[in-house]
Amino acid sequence: MSRTSRKAGLTLDFGGSGTKGAAHHKDTKCVLYMEPQVIEVPSSSLQEKTQKNLNNTHPENLAWVGVGEDYRAVGYLAQLFLASPSLRPRKYELAVYKTLAAAWVMQQKLHLPDKFDLSLMLLLPPGEFEDAALLKSMLKDALASFSTPTGTMNVNLVRYECFPEGSGIYMMYRQKRPELLKRWNVGIVQIGYRNASVLLSSRGVLDKGKTTNLGMARMIELVLERTSGLNSVALLNAIAIAGNNPQPQHFVNLVSICDREQQLVQVQKIIAAVKEARTEYAIALMSWLKEMLPPFGELSGIIVGGGTADYLRDELMQAVKTTTVVWHGEVKIPPEFDSFGLGSRLADVWALSEYHAACLKERIKKEVATGG
Repeated sequence: MSRTSRKAGLTLDFGGSGTKGAAHHKDTKCVLYMEPQVIEVPSSSLQEKTQKNLNNTHPENLAWVGVGEDYRAVGYLAQLFLASPSLRPRKYELAVYKTLAAAWVMQQKLHLPDKFDLSLMLLLPPGEFEDAALLKSMLKDALASFSTPTGTMNVNLVRYECFPEGSGIYMMYRQKRPELLKRWNVGIVQIGYRNASVLLSSRGVLDKGKTTNLGMARMIELVLERTSGLNSVALLNAIAIAGNNPQPQHFVNLVSICDREQQLVQVQKIIAAVKEARTEYAIALMSWLKEMLPPFGELSGIIVGGGTADYLRDELMQAVKTTTVVWHGEVKIPPEFDSFGLGSRLADVWALSEYHAACLKERIKKEVATGG
């Protein structure tokens, strides 16, 4: 494989509900998704768990990496080792292991060699953007040589860029309507599972942005405070399915009581807790947004993204009813690439990956032309 042909691009979003990414090599592209868990596990245990299953499942389900003597299971495999979601650490603290695991997954899915050059673009909360330089140094060293379920990989980090969350959908929208954004003052609001963030674009000039921990995880916490014995992941899935109209059938599987009457009592308690938590959470989030955004009369529009934004669509529309709202930057994800059913949650990283692929293609073209 020639030097230019071994270049591959990886774009990642370390969301609290999971790592979302898109990888590309030449004209081939794939999407990946891994659960958010990361846990330290002995190398022998990882080998035992994965070797006999490598050909029976997708690589996302068996991802682990080792740097020196430090071995970590990532995503679904980490769940099998009873890892917690780890929402408290800053995203960059676990980003090294998640990036290494994603590099192995892309190598498997795109059939790359064990050695290749990597162009990497990452989405980080604006509040953690100052960690970008530290993360680059950590990643470059770790990628150079790390263990995986299929052997040692040696990845040369040839390009590294970090972008604040919301940048992908903003950049794609700017590509569609460049003259509009040169005149508009726009707020870019991204609401995910762990964080909510705001960027401001004043006539096409982006600011550094602000971040808060008022993601969907905060609402889940409020429900758990009002109930007992619930699993946070199962609760989140039930709330997402229930949407604006929670009914007993959405939550009955969360209750293990056999007695039908007592079961219904507990389900109604959960529904009441969900409604109260949603109201309390929405008030806190809308209050924060109003503080972070200029007066709505000074804004030409708001670009809104993130899975939690869809859930709170009614509350958001009510809060910004005097302002034009563009949902997910009008990003359209080809159905064949949304094999994980992520929908709008994939929009930001997908949009950034499209920009990334174009940049990498242009760079390779120049290198070929100059013989570099």
